[in-house]
Amino acid sequence: MIQALVRVGLLAFAGLVLMSGLALAQFDAFRDILPDPLQQSLFGSDAYRVEFRGELDNGLTEVLQFVSETYALRERLPATPEMLERRARSDIQNLQRGLRSEGYYDAQVEVQVNYDESPPRVVFLVRPGPAYTLQAVHFDGPLPELEADLPPLDAETVNLNLNSRARAPEIEQGVSELRGYFREHGHPFPQVALKEALVDHELRTITVTYSFNPGPMVRFGPIIVQGLERVHLDYIMNKAPWSEDQLYQASLLNRIRSDLMPTGLFTMVDVSHADTPQRGPDGEKTLPITITVVERVPRTVKAGVSYETDTGLGATLEWEHRNIFGQGERLRTRLDLAEKREMLTADFTFPDFMEKSQLEFMANIGREKTEALESKLIALGVKMSRQLDEFWYTSLGANYLLTETTQLGTTQTYGLFSTPGELTWDRRNDILNPSSGWRVQLRAEPFIDTLDMSTMFFKLFSGLSAYLPLMAEERLVLAARGALGSIMGEGNLSLPPNQRFYAGGGGSIRGYAYQSIGPELDGTIIGGRSMVETSMELRLRLKNNFGLVAFLDGGQVFSESELRFNEDFMWGAGLGARYYTDFAPIRLDVGFPLNRRDRDDAFQVYVSIGQAF
Repeated sequence: MIQALVRVGLLAFAGLVLMSGLALAQFDAFRDILPDPLQQSLFGSDAYRVEFRGELDNGLTEVLQFVSETYALRERLPATPEMLERRARSDIQNLQRGLRSEGYYDAQVEVQVNYDESPPRVVFLVRPGPAYTLQAVHFDGPLPELEADLPPLDAETVNLNLNSRARAPEIEQGVSELRGYFREHGHPFPQVALKEALVDHELRTITVTYSFNPGPMVRFGPIIVQGLERVHLDYIMNKAPWSEDQLYQASLLNRIRSDLMPTGLFTMVDVSHADTPQRGPDGEKTLPITITVVERVPRTVKAGVSYETDTGLGATLEWEHRNIFGQGERLRTRLDLAEKREMLTADFTFPDFMEKSQLEFMANIGREKTEALESKLIALGVKMSRQLDEFWYTSLGANYLLTETTQLGTTQTYGLFSTPGELTWDRRNDILNPSSGWRVQLRAEPFIDTLDMSTMFFKLFSGLSAYLPLMAEERLVLAARGALGSIMGEGNLSLPPNQRFYAGGGGSIRGYAYQSIGPELDGTIIGGRSMVETSMELRLRLKNNFGLVAFLDGGQVFSESELRFNEDFMWGAGLGARYYTDFAPIRLDVGFPLNRRDRDDAFQVYVSIGQAF
């Protein structure tokens, strides 16, 4: 396997190493090692180069690049060397201001301009000196009148850490933090300012003072909803996470906005309140809340195409109605057509079943033909899902699958009843194009064959995906994925073939045909009772909405329920391109099998919408 990795994987691993260099060095320093034509093609051309040298971490270098006029104008070369040197020397004050904003008040900066190189190079020699630290945080203002105890005002209130480096952006952000502190505790109209930042050059410390006036304490008043046409009023009223006369809390306004927008019912949701509170009958000050919405057209038709070497050209047609009865009920139908797969799917969802739960009814009918098997199916299901908090989700369902499966020349019919349960922890920042965070999924599903009550088995699956930005603006992202699965209760050949595990394909191990990896019998892939998969990608986003990807996928399927990590994995590697749209990236991947068998093609091509994982 080592020889195969070296022989076939050079292209993908070169891409991995190439983009890893971006994360380990400064982006512009990395560009220097590329040939000029490749630099100009990927990043555009610079009239001169700019470097910042010294004891600088990546964050400090980015600050210097941001404040430097010389760096910003590097694509425009002055008419004479003297003018370039004048531009660079006048930039020293900008750099020193940037260094002071990061807590370096004794920094020294020198500049060198080298016209002997092509293009010319401007080098700033930076000696930051010792960092000044935050010694104390004071607050100047009247104490608010409260029913309950207000949390004490201290450095943590404004998200500052004493004895840490005194960074101006964090100190200035403290104004917003203090304003949010009062708005979260019943005071929607606070006045907050940064009164003083006293620098002690002898002790190399900074003392910060904020001034404030919390303003009146108020409670939530009545809710006024504007703009409704087809959506019922009580649908929005039930979404409100506060009750009338509850102490004002600004985050609750953001929560109802974030709850309403993902429903797909509205193109705009605005939550606002008056500039002054009202006096209620009981003398309490209240604040009416106005929710203004613009409803979205409830029906949508979508169409898409995809291509994979093994399954061929595919087309998708989808119709959706998001507001059947005025409470956000959704009916969706989807038709998938490909050379080896046809599937018609329909689902109907009640979004607010039993308050915070969602009830979904599903139905599928279709057929599929792969290297491993051919199957026809009809499926019905119901699932209740619930969002436990901002990141945790759980669901429980009941499914019935009637399937006719052909494998090894034998056709069998199964009537499978199952009750799947899922638990998901999702911290991704985006579903179709994540660049930070992670997602963990656990799924357990017991089965019984109603046509042969002696056939019972238990299927487990777990998956993890994680995303780590390696460069500013998330231009380079390291993405990784892992999955484990196991089936217990029946021998491998006693299981329905379409319920066994297989590997290979665009969502599995790229470079191999769909469902072409697994235990074999008489030269035919029959699937297995356990599997493991792993993937790693480096995703580089360029400035013109294009992106490059290098990936490595691996895994194996085993005939036993126990995972056998001592067996050789099947590996695939390759390169990909992305075009980033407002909705999701368009994906083109070319995968190469690193453990190529006689049945495997030299490469596989995958085209679809969204990242691979």
